[in-house]
Amino acid sequence: MKIRFAVIDDAAFLRELIKNIVTLEGGLCVGEAANGDEAVELVSATLPDLVFLDMVMPLRNGIETAKILKELHPDIKIIGCSTIDQEALVQKAFEAGFDAYLPKPFSKEQLLKEITKVLPHLGESTHGRT
Repeated sequence: MKIRFAVIDDAAFLRELIKNIVTLEGGLCVGEAANGDEAVELVSATLPDLVFLDMVMPLRNGIETAKILKELHPDIKIIGCSTIDQEALVQKAFEAGFDAYLPKPFSKEQLLKEITKVLPHLGESTHGRT
């Protein structure tokens, strides 16, 4: 799995969990952030293929952050992760730019399945970079 990814979540243990799963599959973590403001800076500086984004964070929530990320970087893929499973909020997340949504807690298999959904051509460079 040749993807460059960033993990945005205010829970350090969850950032570590996602990072471990994806790097063991061959992904490269280009950075992590604990809130939406840090996320925008991180993504602009590192241009990952994929962002794992929590919905509930301090300073700027995942929906607001996704809108900004998609405006700045329309090709980026975003997988939302959250304990929130209210249909209306999840719908708002997709409208804001989420490409997939993964309810917490999730399994390694569920996480990898969502990555394959949003990046079906794993191994190919999605931004024309090597």
